[in-house]
Amino acid sequence: MQLQTFNTTRTARYYCVGEPGPTIRHVWFCLHGEGQSVADFAAQLVNLVTPERLLILPEALSRYTLPPAPDGTLSTGATWFAASDLLPDLADLTNYLDSLAETILADCPPDTPVTVLGYGHGAAAACRWLASNRITYERLILYAAIFPPEIDRRATLVGLPDRPVNVVATTVDMYTPEAAGEGLVQDLLDVGLTAQLSYVAEDGLTLAALGAGAEALNYEPNPNPTE
Repeated sequence: MQLQTFNTTRTARYYCVGEPGPTIRHVWFCLHGEGQSVADFAAQLVNLVTPERLLILPEALSRYTLPPAPDGTLSTGATWFAASDLLPDLADLTNYLDSLAETILADCPPDTPVTVLGYGHGAAAACRWLASNRITYERLILYAAIFPPEIDRRATLVGLPDRPVNVVATTVDMYTPEAAGEGLVQDLLDVGLTAQLSYVAEDGLTLAALGAGAEALNYEPNPNPTE
């Protein structure tokens, strides 16, 4: 018996908080954590919603039904990659997110600044995506970031373009020690990137809590994003 692969088209899902259009001044691509319901993730980001900010929450391609809630309600979780099939999954998520970003940004004003937020395992997915250097972004936020052992964190970070990285750790002790953030910040600094570590309580997130600062409405994107 020999394992084979076959490329096929499938339907991906994403949440859109806001509407792409000429009034959008900032676009955030927000990648959920391992097994996390995208609807639950969206609820955490409610404090970021403004008429000028568009939030795009892609759902990972490998979906499954989560255990029922106490009231019997069912919801869907998803995972970005499987340890047994890592390289094809990483290629698929990169192609998926590239295509989604291209579609969304085509409906927004030219050079609309992009922020990428990765939560938990979504932080590792975000870094692998951005290391492909196919999308121009202004800032990367890694919240409670977890890189599974199958992904070489240092090798992934080396591929990231020279953009600011905000590493955010929670003060609530519910994640693995890796999510504390110090080691990730050191790796980012070691590969020559600018990194900042901040801490938040585990509740609704704000721009300040994410270490991103207030986004000015008259924000002018860098005309030379490679500098």
